Formats: sequence, structure tokens, C-alpha cells
Amino acid sequence: MKKKVVSLCCCFLALCLRAQDGDVLRAALYLSGAATEEELDATLVDRLEGLRGRPIRVNKPSRRARELLSAYQLASLEDYRHAHGDILSWEELALVDGFGREAVAALKPFLSLDSEALPGSVDTLSRQKRVLMVRVTEKNWGAKYKSSGDRYQAGAAWRGRDGTFHADVQLGNHRLLLGDYNARFGQGAAHWSGFTMENLSSPDAFVQHSTGLRPAWSFSHEGLHRGGAWEYARGAFQGALFADASGMLGLHAEGLWRVFQGGFTAMLEKGGPSFSLDGRINWKGADLAGELAWKNAAPGGKLAASWKAADAVRLALQMRVLPSRFTGKKNGEYALAAGGSFASDSRVTLSGKSGFGSSIQAFSASLTADAALLPKPASQEIGRFQLRAYLQARWQLHPRWALAFRFTERYRNYDPARSDVRADLLFGHGPWSATLRGEFAYCRQPGFLAYLEGGYKGDASAGFWSELSGYLRVTGFSVSHWDARIYCYERDAPGSFSVPAYNGQGLAASLVGSWKHRIPRWFTLKLYLRAACTFRTSQAPAPSLHLQLQLER
Repeated sequence: MKKKVVSLCCCFLALCLRAQDGDVLRAALYLSGAATEEELDATLVDRLEGLRGRPIRVNKPSRRARELLSAYQLASLEDYRHAHGDILSWEELALVDGFGREAVAALKPFLSLDSEALPGSVDTLSRQKRVLMVRVTEKNWGAKYKSSGDRYQAGAAWRGRDGTFHADVQLGNHRLLLGDYNARFGQGAAHWSGFTMENLSSPDAFVQHSTGLRPAWSFSHEGLHRGGAWEYARGAFQGALFADASGMLGLHAEGLWRVFQGGFTAMLEKGGPSFSLDGRINWKGADLAGELAWKNAAPGGKLAASWKAADAVRLALQMRVLPSRFTGKKNGEYALAAGGSFASDSRVTLSGKSGFGSSIQAFSASLTADAALLPKPASQEIGRFQLRAYLQARWQLHPRWALAFRFTERYRNYDPARSDVRADLLFGHGPWSATLRGEFAYCRQPGFLAYLEGGYKGDASAGFWSELSGYLRVTGFSVSHWDARIYCYERDAPGSFSVPAYNGQGLAASLVGSWKHRIPRWFTLKLYLRAACTFRTSQAPAPSLHLQLQLER
């Protein structure tokens, strides 16, 4: 009886309390080219959450700008500012080559238009920021702390016996990185550490966005390098030496020549040396990127291209040659992929929104297909192949209503085929939103999932209510076979990106909310709470409670 009372109290509190930031997810979808939240790389989401509250200055980009903007975008900014002066509006930034309206709308929360050229302008970006986060669940608890300024960052995360730490200091043209970090170079053929889900569900995903060496601020260091790195950057050149506790030694050098970016990477590990050459060209809306690598005594590589065939049409191609000996995995991959997307010129102003980013394209759609041979390492058998196709579309039917549709098909000659159809009816008006989703999957047996979610996210004009946000979701599912499982993104607090797989038959309910309060001259307090319970047939209910306290100064 006591447990039921506690659960009811927690649910009531959640109704009164902001959920995982939609701005972070929107930017992650844009940068990765993923079509849905379920396809996102958790490492990218974690990195963007770390950038939140520390905007990158467009008119005076520092080394940190490389964490968000491509080398071509940075070169375009330099050319534009040299010819026209500082950028003073989001509309003006959207006109700069390499950006565009959709890119600015996605990246706007992480950028600043602060300008020293304006009379009386004040530097508001270089001040120190500290974040302390404590998270408690019914199974474990953890803590994170990070302190950062314009030229340094240090942090640690701990949960159970696992955890990460990092220190990142910039001294002029030099940078020193110690602790846990990611190393992601080129197109991911040879060096792409940390967990990631590569997908080709949209043409924007065909070209990878390399992030180089980046500190990690997560509870688990699995898949990361733990060691140190020294980096030097001057003008168009950047070089780095890095190592980790396993004995890995690495070197990376890259240069930028206006429309061309090229790099070289070498790594010495226990399995042997590896090398790669990568390059990327951006010219008049076209993007060509490739990487040629040598790893595990075998060659491999990727080549991708994306270009505008018309004002509203973009096409993309990708080729992958990754032998099983090269990858060291259960399968190699020889693949060709092609895709195209369309976005209408007409736009719809969203209900209850104003200013830049308050409108959206009335219609957009994309279609991609990927064909791959997957030889086994032992026999190099070439009879195994896979075909995948992705079709998605979104209609903004009304300032308040939108309809999104997605169809995916996967065929393998060594496994059963899988088909997946999903439709979302979305409602939005100012701070209020709702989603009705239905998804059907078939692989060996059928599976079905549907949910209804409603929520409120306070804005600055709402007074006291701007501090509160909350979402209620009820999900029903019936999935008879594990091969037909359905992945569905779950809202949670920042730093807790979750995409569980639904299997079996049952019902799930969750309440997610937050309260954000600013204490002048002290700190900002953020309280997140998630209360959920899953009911499966022939199984006991599985309740869960997540509570997270975050202090920022």
C-alpha cells in the first residue's frame, strides 16, 4: 500500500514539474542527418547538451566553434565578415554560404550574435560556468560536475563503479586534453570511437560530420579513449598527438583551403598500425567527401556526394568498401546507396510562435536506398546481401497540425525481411503540444505500438509558468517476436538519452517534467522527474522513478 501511495505522489509531482530539451534533439537531427530520435547517436546528444548555455560566437569564433560548425561554414563566416562586417541578425546569417534557413533554425540555440563592433557591447560569453548534476533512480545513482570558461573545461561523471573525467585547456594556439575523449576523423572508415548508429535514412546522413578530438562527459567510458592529447592550431592548419592507457598512439593533421578540407590520421594499436587520408569539398551547394584507409592489414574506404539538383531537390550518393578483415567485425561491407529529398518553397507560420524560426516548410520528403554485400570474415562468402529502403514525408497541414509518415524496408537473403510503417499526427500551439503515433512492424510475426502524448513547455512570456514543463504519455504495444521489436524514444532529463525496445504485450505510462528557477546572483536550479510504469501480460508491473537535480552558475 505504501509503495502505491509513493508512486501516486511521484506522478502528481511530475505533473506539476521540463523534459529533455527539444532544441538539443533538433540540432542533433540536423547535424547527423538522422530522420528520427531513435536513430540518433547518444554521444552527439551528450555533446550538444554540454554546449547548451555556452553559445559559440558567430562574429568571433573560437576553437570551440569546430565542435558545432564545419570547416567550410567557418571559412564562409570569415569571408562574409571580411566583406560585409559583423552579422547582426539570424536572417543575415541564413544568407551566408554554407548555412541557410533550416541550418540556422536548428543551430540558433547554440550560437550568439554578440558583436564587439556594436556601441556599448559587452562580452557575455567568456564568463565561467559551473554545472552540478545529481541523478537518482530506483536502481542506481550518479553525479556529474563540470566547470568551463572560454578557454578551458573540466568535468567528471560517476555512477557505481564506472565513470569518466576530463580536462580541456587552451593556451593560445595550443590545447591540452586529459581524461576520456572521442576520436572521430574523416568519414568514420578507420577512426570513429564511441557508440554510434550509422544510418542512411535521409540524404543528409550520407556525409559524416567529423568532430576530431572531443572530451566525453558521460557515466560510462566504454568505447572511449582514456589518456591525453596535445593539439596545435594556427590559421588553416591543425595537428594533434594523442594516446590512451591501452597503449594506443595517434597522430592527426588537417588543413583547410577555402572550399577544401583534407586530413591525415595514423594510429598504432595492439592490433597493428592504421592510416587514413580524408578530404571534403564544399562548392556551390555540393558536398563531396571521402576517406581511404588501411587497417588490420587491409584497405577500406568511403566516398559520398550530396548536391542540389534544383532549388527544392537534393540528391546524394555513397559508396562503402569495408572488407571484413578491415572492420574486424562479423561482417564486411561492400555497398552503394542513393537518395533524394524535396522541400517545398512555401512555408507555414507555426501557431503561437514569432520571430526567426517560427515558420516551417509546408512539405518535405525523402527517399533513400542502400544495397550491400556482407561477406563473412572466415569464408569471405559473397552470397550474403542486404537491401534497405527509407521513405519519409511531413506535411504541415495547418499552423497547429502536422502529419509525418515513415516507411522502412529491409531485405536479407539470410534472415527474414522486416517492414516498418509509422505515422504521427502532431499538434502544436505556443507552449502546448501533442503527438498521436501508430507504428506497425513485421518480421517473422507482426508487432504494433501506439502512444498518445501531451505536454506543456513554458516560454519566457509565461511568467511563473515559464519555469515549468511536463509531458504525459500512454503507450500500448503488442509485439509477439523479438525480431519485430519496436524502438521508441523516451523523454528524460538531459544526459539520459533513452531509446528502449518494446517487446511483448502490455501498456506503459510515463510522466516527465521539470522545474527551472533562477536565484539571482547565486545559481539556476533545475529539477527533473520521470515517473513511469510498464504493465506486461503475465508479469508483475515494473515501476521506475528517476529524479535529477541540476545546479548551474
